[in-house]
Amino acid sequence: MNKTLRLILSIGILTLFLAQTGFSQSIEKFVDSTIKVDSLNVPTDLNQPYFPKEMFPEVSTDWIKKNDSSYTIKTKTIKGTYDEFVVDWYSKHLHAMKEPLLFNRKIDKEIYRFTWLRTFDKPMTFRFEKRNDRYILYWKVLNGTGGYEPGEIEIERLKILTEKEWTEFIQLIGKADFWNMDLGRSSIGNDGSEWIMEGVNKTDYRVVSVWSPSKGNFYNSCDYLISLTNFKMSEKKKY
Repeated sequence: MNKTLRLILSIGILTLFLAQTGFSQSIEKFVDSTIKVDSLNVPTDLNQPYFPKEMFPEVSTDWIKKNDSSYTIKTKTIKGTYDEFVVDWYSKHLHAMKEPLLFNRKIDKEIYRFTWLRTFDKPMTFRFEKRNDRYILYWKVLNGTGGYEPGEIEIERLKILTEKEWTEFIQLIGKADFWNMDLGRSSIGNDGSEWIMEGVNKTDYRVVSVWSPSKGNFYNSCDYLISLTNFKMSEKKKY
């Protein structure tokens, strides 16, 4: 095989790999030992963002008029930008929950965290961790509102779960194609809710945000975490 052919083949393989994996999300590029944290990896600086800026580019919006005179919003991420407003908003609630950072250090376990910010309802977070053959779900509820001030921790619980429950969740995350979802906020609207999912393991980290999903694989993966708790919640509140 000559050099030219080998080069073309190598480029083709690299292109296919990037298409399958999406944005480079190696934990190596985000690890930062200078971030000040406590013994639980909770930042001691209230201004510390909870997400790497590369994960939240700004999003442009276009209002598109439909045949029935209603409008739909089309979004597009703007490369090389950073949505500081959104990151500060999300981070403020995670700070109030005293949640650990997930991107700043290497870990020996796998974690998924769903942060649920409903405009007029209590902020919640659900953190599912796997370490060896141990599976734990942690959840917290604040007494504020997701679209305004977070308030303080009202509920803090944990539950030991099974390998079967972990596997069911991982299958849902796989169907949602979480590790290849678009960065930034996939859609934007007035009020509603922000569904923020983070994932981290020994090699990778990713975070995505979806506005007010009501169905689909991403919705199902988040809703499954809610179902594993003892919350009694009407379907109307799952917005």
